[in-house]
Amino acid sequence: MNKNTMPELFDEQPDGMEQPTQEQILMSESELLRGLIEAGNEKDSEASYERIQIKRGGKLKFEFRIRPISEEESLACHDHATKFAPRKRGQPKREIETNMSKFRSWLIYTATVDEDRAKLWDNKQAQQAFNVLQGVDVIDCVLLSGEKDRIIDRINEISGYDDEADETAKN
Repeated sequence: MNKNTMPELFDEQPDGMEQPTQEQILMSESELLRGLIEAGNEKDSEASYERIQIKRGGKLKFEFRIRPISEEESLACHDHATKFAPRKRGQPKREIETNMSKFRSWLIYTATVDEDRAKLWDNKQAQQAFNVLQGVDVIDCVLLSGEKDRIIDRINEISGYDDEADETAKN
């Protein structure tokens, strides 16, 4: 006969620790809820924006602000940069190829604050000057590979993909 080796759970706290009162539990729940709501509201606030400056030869060329992006937005950027096989009835989408340069440009485009996106990437004069049809293509024409790398790194950090966030999630 197998004996259950799982430790039993008791309602009692270890020696010297008091059982939390109902009031303490409710207070803890309200603090958790407040923190949850604050975290949800902060991701779209100006406090989470970061200013990006593009400098070349020590001279500032232009600047814009980026914001955190959600997982859903990141997946949409991936889809914009991916070619899919034609679907047959009842079959799921099947990826053929993802253009990583285009994916990175879509991330930058999506993370750019709306007001700045309109002034830069969606600016009709800029699009005409570069002979492109959409704002994301202006990014490809203007930004160097290393600049895109640094911007993507910042987007990832403010979107929660930094080492500190990894440590927080582990705890």
